[in-house]
Amino acid sequence: MAWLTAHLKTLFASKKPKNPPKRKPPTREEKGKFRAIDDDSDIATTNQTSSSSPKRSSSNRSSATNSSDLTDSDLLPIIHYEELYLIPEILTQFPAFYLVGHPLPPPPLQQAKHLLTSPDSIKQTLIHPRKSTVRGYNHAKPSGREWWDYTPDHGGTLLTLDDEAFRTSTREYFEKSIQLLQKICGEFNNTLNENGEKRIVVPEEVINDIGFSTMRYLRYSPTILERPNNIPKDEPPVASSSSSSHSASSSKSPKEDGYSLPRMEAHTDHGILTLMTATEPSGLYVWDRNGKIFSAPPIENTVLVIAGDLMTHFTSLEGKSIVDDGKEAIGEGTVLPTVHAVVLPKGNAERYSVAVFLRPKRDMVVSKHRIKKEDGNIVEEDMTFGKWAEEKGQVRGRRCWMIGQERLSGGPDI
Repeated sequence: MAWLTAHLKTLFASKKPKNPPKRKPPTREEKGKFRAIDDDSDIATTNQTSSSSPKRSSSNRSSATNSSDLTDSDLLPIIHYEELYLIPEILTQFPAFYLVGHPLPPPPLQQAKHLLTSPDSIKQTLIHPRKSTVRGYNHAKPSGREWWDYTPDHGGTLLTLDDEAFRTSTREYFEKSIQLLQKICGEFNNTLNENGEKRIVVPEEVINDIGFSTMRYLRYSPTILERPNNIPKDEPPVASSSSSSHSASSSKSPKEDGYSLPRMEAHTDHGILTLMTATEPSGLYVWDRNGKIFSAPPIENTVLVIAGDLMTHFTSLEGKSIVDDGKEAIGEGTVLPTVHAVVLPKGNAERYSVAVFLRPKRDMVVSKHRIKKEDGNIVEEDMTFGKWAEEKGQVRGRRCWMIGQERLSGGPDI
């Protein structure tokens, strides 16, 4: 028996070296990719009362990262399309989530690359005649990025490439993405108020109309930093419409060891929901309401969804106004807008992304705003989406709007 015991010990003895090299802790990108498992059925979702992110299967994981290195608090949730009812609660606990099993066609990332690498002569024909920043082509040289916004008017035939295959793929992805975001909004209207009755959180017209929604193709590239600026000096620089304020040109790009980095500073979108997908390298980061930063790398077969400012207006406490009451308007079911930023690592390749913004019509009333008149009387005025976007656009330095907590964006160095 002794010889058998000794023999078994040799069979199961550890083959590890006496002084194994210490393995580096996983980066945020590696943690994010840890979620990218092959079998969607292995992804388990949270129940409606859980406050932690979904558990993942241990199958098909990279051997470079052990499950002991990862905690749920480090990861954004992955929600299956069949369980959209989880989203209203998920967005009160996390700044973003991935959606898997969705009915969207393949993301038009090749279309984004095709348009944004077209000759400048073609891009110039795609600029809106009134310099709109949410229709057609724009570029912001100092931040190392450029973008083009789909124009859904006239069937998507305006300010676009003369390529039927390009137009068809672009239109299909935009329309199906808007339908998906509207369906998510519908889940918020299944929540209950204090009396146990269904509460209309998101106005029905948002769910039934595309409003002023758009889709954006983005390119981040070091070559754009070196491109000559075509904007005359006596004209204001072009500003991004989906973010919080003035032009990206008004703030300096961050530098690492003397190198300028393609980036977009921290901000919040002023719409309702935004759906995103991108190529590698990632560079996308999101903040939660406590200022904790999550990396949000692209995951195959998923899309990332974040909340805009209007979702905070819609989910504020009944009878309260975010504009007037600030934090007093925030309850457990209030969704705060997602602070996010893109900073590409030095020396990486170009990054292409597609973002679909669900927005209401510009004249839709999104909130009430109390105004003090000259006679001292306080009256309520309608806050339309157009007025909200215009006022937010005056915020200096592109700081994000977050219930008055301007530094929650991470400051000017992010």
